Amino acid sequence: MSVFDGLLALVVSALAWRCVTAPDLYRSIVLFIVTGLMLALAWVRLDAPDLALAEAGIGAGLLGILLLSTWRVLIHAGPEQADRPGASTRVRWLAGAGSGLLGVLVAVALYQVQTAIDADRAGTLALEGLGAAGVDQPVTAVLLNFRSYDTLLEMGVLLMALIGALLLRSPLIHRPGDDDAGTDSPLIPVLVTVFVPLVILMGTFLVWAGAYMPGGAFQGGAVMAGAGVMLVLGGRLHSADQLGLLMRTLLILGVTVFTAAGLLLMPAEGAFMAYPQALVTPLMVLIEFSLAISIALTLLLLFTGTTGLRRADP
Repeated sequence: MSVFDGLLALVVSALAWRCVTAPDLYRSIVLFIVTGLMLALAWVRLDAPDLALAEAGIGAGLLGILLLSTWRVLIHAGPEQADRPGASTRVRWLAGAGSGLLGVLVAVALYQVQTAIDADRAGTLALEGLGAAGVDQPVTAVLLNFRSYDTLLEMGVLLMALIGALLLRSPLIHRPGDDDAGTDSPLIPVLVTVFVPLVILMGTFLVWAGAYMPGGAFQGGAVMAGAGVMLVLGGRLHSADQLGLLMRTLLILGVTVFTAAGLLLMPAEGAFMAYPQALVTPLMVLIEFSLAISIALTLLLLFTGTTGLRRADP
């Protein structure tokens, strides 16, 4: 381990400790975002660029924006909501110590597991079967082929989270378009017009590149959701009272295409989610893009806390 890696581990640990022990909510949120960015750098150092992209886009990016948006709602509800005293100093320090102890126990357990089994066996098997996966990127092959059931269930969990959020939606949640704060600057429309197409293009590239290099549906979908967040914050998208047919279709598109591809080819291959060699590559691309669209829209609706979205009136 290099000196840089040791310093990075210390920085991540210190930031995580401060997230728990910070005296006010806003400072904790900012520290959480910074911790996410440092964790993304740690994943890069561990040769896991896919996880680094997911951590930066979802963990530090969208989740950080969601926490800041929630803090803003508390401010609008009344200063006493955001500034009310939280847990005592003793409780915060106990929580920090407990989190640190849990981290040490997990690290010890992972080390013991790694030394108890052949850690390269699973990776070797995945690489040996990469030719039949339809993609050249091992992580994408694992997600869509070797553990496709897990990926399908993860999409189901994401949809259930959205349904739960909509059912439990609080009237205090800020609905985009209710006020024009943040859109009064003439620079905002220009930035949205310039950067949103570039962000969407970047997300599309990440989905496509997932077949050959680090990237994929979750990373690309998170970036596309970021473009939607920009449209919301820039006043281009407003809240809608109902979830339209198009949005409903796009929300279930990933699960539908993934499941349909597995079911329709069962008579030919004799197993669920077993694909013919001649069709496996185009099917993987189709599934990846459908998943990315559903992920992007789900994350965007989770961020806004609204039933639906519509274009702003001209």
